[in-house]
Amino acid sequence: MKIDIYAHICPKEFIDYFSKHVVSPEKLKETDWPAGWSPLWDVDKRLAVMDKYEDYVQVLVPTGPAPSVFRSPKEGAELARVFNNALAELVSKYPKKFVGAVAYLPLNNIDATLKEIDRVIGELGFKGICMDTPIYQLKKPDGVNYDYDYETIKPIDLPEFMPIYESMSRHKLPIWIHPRGRGTLPVYPGEERGKYLSHWAIGWPLESAIAMYRLVFSGVLAKYPNLRFIIHHCGSGIIPALAGRLDYPLDDNLKMVPLGKENPFQLKRPIEYFRMFYADTALGGDVATLMCGYTLFGAEHMLFGTDYPYDIEGGDKYIRNTINAVYRMNISDADKERIFELNAKQILRLNVQM
Repeated sequence: MKIDIYAHICPKEFIDYFSKHVVSPEKLKETDWPAGWSPLWDVDKRLAVMDKYEDYVQVLVPTGPAPSVFRSPKEGAELARVFNNALAELVSKYPKKFVGAVAYLPLNNIDATLKEIDRVIGELGFKGICMDTPIYQLKKPDGVNYDYDYETIKPIDLPEFMPIYESMSRHKLPIWIHPRGRGTLPVYPGEERGKYLSHWAIGWPLESAIAMYRLVFSGVLAKYPNLRFIIHHCGSGIIPALAGRLDYPLDDNLKMVPLGKENPFQLKRPIEYFRMFYADTALGGDVATLMCGYTLFGAEHMLFGTDYPYDIEGGDKYIRNTINAVYRMNISDADKERIFELNAKQILRLNVQM
C-alpha cells in the first residue's frame, strides 16, 4: 500500500462557505487556482487520478486561506469547523480512498484551536493537525489579500503556541508543518515578490527549515519528547544537506550559557532533536535528496508524501514521480515498505487494508 500522507485538499463545501460569508465569488475569482489544480475541490477528478495507481490512498491535508488571515478569532473558529466537517464527510464517504484527515485550525484563537483539536480527534477521528509557518494575522480581515500585508507575522516557537504542542503531545498524533512564506524570500530591494518564483522554489523550503531550527533550539522537542512533527519536502531538503553544521550553534552558545536546568540540550545534541522530525518524500522525484534525507532521518522517520495535486497534471505527475523515486532509492525493500506504508500506519494509528 502507498499511503500519501501529504495530499492537499480544499473541499468545495468550504469554498462555497468562504465565498458566501468571507468574500464575494467575484473577489474570489481574482485569486483562482489554476484549472489543473481542480482536484483540490473536485472529488471526482481526484478519484480518477487516484484510480490510476494500484494500492494508493490519501491522508487529506488542508490547503487554502488560513482562518487567522481572513477572519476575526471568533469567525476563524467557525471557518475551521466548516472545513473540518467537510473533510470528515469525505473520509466517511470514501474510506477505501481517504484513510484519514488533518485538521485546519484558527491559530489566531488558541482557546478555539485547543477545543477544535479535541473535537476533531475525539469525535471525528482525525489523525493530526496542520500548522503554517510562519503564522500570519491580517490587519483588517475584510477580504482576500495575497500581498501578505499583515499586522503580525509569528514564528512557530512562540510561548502562545505551547498549549498546542502540549495538547498534541498528549494525543500522541502528529503536527504537519507547511510553509506559507510571504512570497518575498529571497528578495532584493525594489522587488515585491521573489523573482522567477524563487519565493516558492527556495523561500518556502527555507521557511520550513527555519521552523525546524527554531523548534529544536527553543527546546520544544526537548520539553515534549512525545511530540511528532511531519515536515514537508523531506525536511525542506535544507536540513539534511546542512546536518553537519547543526550542532555548531550549541558549541558557541555553551561559551555563554553552560549546560544546566534551563538548557534544553542537556540530554541530547541538537542533531538528535532534528532526527526526531518525520520527513515526507515530496521532492518531485529527486532521488539524491531523498537519500540525503534517509541518511539524516532514517527509514523509520520517512513517510510517503507527494504534495498532490500541485503540478501541471493535477497531481498525476507528482504521484508518478514520487513513487518511482522511492523505488529507485538504494535501500532495502523492507525500508521502502516502511516509507510507503508501515510508518504511516504506526504513527497515525491506521488500521487499513486494500
